[in-house]
Formats: sequence, structure tokens, C-alpha cells
Amino acid sequence: MTRKKNVIGYKFCETGGYSKLSIIFGYSLGSKITDIAGVSYLEFIIPGLLMMAVIMSSYMNTSSSLYFAKWSKMMQEWLVAPISYWQVIISLTLAGMFRALLVGFGILLISLIFTSIQVHSYLILIYFILMNALLFSFAGIATALWATNFDRLNVFSTFIITPLTYLGGVFYSIKMLPEFWRNIAKFNPIFYLVDGFRFAFLGVSDVSVVYSILIALVLTFLFFGLCIHLFRIGYKFRT
Repeated sequence: MTRKKNVIGYKFCETGGYSKLSIIFGYSLGSKITDIAGVSYLEFIIPGLLMMAVIMSSYMNTSSSLYFAKWSKMMQEWLVAPISYWQVIISLTLAGMFRALLVGFGILLISLIFTSIQVHSYLILIYFILMNALLFSFAGIATALWATNFDRLNVFSTFIITPLTYLGGVFYSIKMLPEFWRNIAKFNPIFYLVDGFRFAFLGVSDVSVVYSILIALVLTFLFFGLCIHLFRIGYKFRT
């Protein structure tokens, strides 16, 4: 019962939590910070909040779905069914991407109530939303294969994704940081994902958008290759 309540609570936070964050940070800190890079603070943080929603939605969908399949022994039926591991990966990934796009679109609609944010480049916007949904769908699959219990399933999201996301320039520009911490922030891969997504909306970024595009592409292929490898060797699910 406790796990069920936690799942329900997570879904509630996933759809409404980021909008509440935009209100809290946008209107509380926004009254202290007039603008960043020529745009209002509320407009500045909305792309980052949208990216957080896409990241967590895609990751949680694939990780929870695949882990539940392992836990309920449903995966054994997949192994004897006339389907390849490619089809399993593709189906899980498409489901994660679809959920991420729905949640992101819903949060964008809610955000438009509070500000009239514009899109600078639709092509870059589509690229980053698809690549990030792909990347963290693959990350969710890899984590679910590695996890042996519910606690391990949450390790990646709790101790890696969430800290890196909050330290990835969602609520601030790294140009506001001292030089030492600014250089440290550039080693955070999620910073480039958020920064590229923000460029798609506002046309401003802390680093060249080319770097963000390349890093998103490389990370996505790395996790895709990892998923293929884990399924091929039957990591922790084939006896």
C-alpha cells in the first residue's frame, strides 16, 4: 500500500509539481531577479522545468515498467515469445517518450497561463526534447536491468539525475557563478541538455549550442549501446 501511495504521489508531482516550482521560483525569486540574459526570470526557468519533466517522465516510465516486468516474472514470457530484444527496447522507449511528451506539453500549457514564452527555434526544440526523452528512456531501461530491488531502482534518479538536474542551471545561469564553480558546472552533462533546450526557446545560452547538441547525441548513443549490450547478454534476467 505504501508503494502504491508513493507512485500516486509521484504522478501528481510529475504533472503539477513542476508548475508549482515555476510559480514559487518565478514569483518569489523573480521579484528579486528582474531578468537574466534579457528575459524575465520566469521565462528563463520554464525551459529548465520542462526539461526536468521530460527527463523524469521518460526515465520513470521505462525503469518502472521494465522492473515490474522482472519482478512479476512477466519478462520470462517475453523471452519465450517470438519477439527480439530490439522490439522490447523500442516498445519501452516509445512508451517512455510518449509519456514524456504528454507531461511536457501539459506543463507548457500551464506555464503559458503565467507567461507568454516564445520559441526561438522549433528545429532545435524538437531535437532536444526527442533526444532527452530517448536518452533517459534508455537510462531507465539500463537501471531497471541493473536493479535488484525497489531501493536500487530509485538510486539513479535520487542520487544522480535529481542533483545533476538542480545543479544544471535550471534555476540560474552559470554565468552568475564564480569562475571556479562555473568551470565545475561545465562537467555536468545535464547542464548542456538544459542549456540547449533553453536556447531553443529563448535564443540565449551559456555555452555554444553546438556543444549541447553533440553531448546529447553522444550520451544517447552511449546509453542505447548499453541497453543493447545488457539485453544481448541477458544481464540479470536470463538464467
